[in-house]
Amino acid sequence: MKPAPTVADAIAGARHQPAIARRGKSVLVAGAAGRLGERVLARVLGSPDYERIYVLAAITMPSTEKKLIAVTQPGWTFPVDHVIAVVGDEGAEQVLPRRKRTEVFDALAASQVVPLAHQARANGAARFMLVTPTNILSQPSALHGQVATLMDAELNAMGFESLLLVRPSDHETRRRGAGFAKRFLGLIIDTAAGLMAGTKYMPLSIEDTARAAVRAIEESGDGLVVIETDRLQYLLKS
Repeated sequence: MKPAPTVADAIAGARHQPAIARRGKSVLVAGAAGRLGERVLARVLGSPDYERIYVLAAITMPSTEKKLIAVTQPGWTFPVDHVIAVVGDEGAEQVLPRRKRTEVFDALAASQVVPLAHQARANGAARFMLVTPTNILSQPSALHGQVATLMDAELNAMGFESLLLVRPSDHETRRRGAGFAKRFLGLIIDTAAGLMAGTKYMPLSIEDTARAAVRAIEESGDGLVVIETDRLQYLLKS
């Protein structure tokens, strides 16, 4: 079995031939400029569920990966089935060196999510996934429940068939974007957090987070679903 293509390969001229799509669906990925967004896009590229994959970019750009198409947000006026929006860590992105092969993609800030969701609904998207990495202790389960209630109302207003809110740990993003001292302190804090919150909240790697998130949107049913780290762990094992 051939390995899943990387985003850099797809843009630079990969010879990878993806599996034939089973259902011929289309998906748009926003936020692929970040490390997690890049891995989500790579996972989507390797998925047999999608026949067409669009990615928001600063400029349109041809690719030898036939099912990957870079589009600008103003130019996105056509129907898609699913949308995956990955909010980036702006602080981390400023520290990380720029990579020429992926800088063509757009980052996604939290303030852009709601306008993007409205645009997705106007373009006929049935499923909308929002991926927002967060510290597991910064938003306890009770607060997640309140967020779910608010987002449920917004789902009804927008009319998505399925709305997925994915809240993975931001551990990997933070440690890659910080200096040694901050990474070491973060390791101590994350270890203590894991001991207090339980092993099911231990952070996943960026690759595993992307794999679980893509599986979640592929298998999602109707309605609002809040997916935290423990659910991502379950999706990887099931």
